Amino acid sequence: MPIEYELLRREPYAIEKCPKCGKLSPEFMLGQVQRSKRFLWILWHRPYCAVICHECKKIIGWESPPK
Repeated sequence: MPIEYELLRREPYAIEKCPKCGKLSPEFMLGQVQRSKRFLWILWHRPYCAVICHECKKIIGWESPPK
C-alpha cells in the first residue's frame, strides 16, 4: 500500500455524492491511483490521488493528502 492510503484513510471523503451516477458512496482504491504531482513539468503542484466512485468505478475528482 502506498503511504497516501494511510494519510487519506483518516480524512473525510473528498466528494460525498458521485456526479456521474448520483449515488452516495465512499471512495474506492483510496490513494492507490495517482498521477504526476507536477503540471506541465514545472513546479506547479496539483492534487494527484484519484477519487474513484465505489459504485460506477469512474474517476470523479482528485485530492492530495494533508501535509
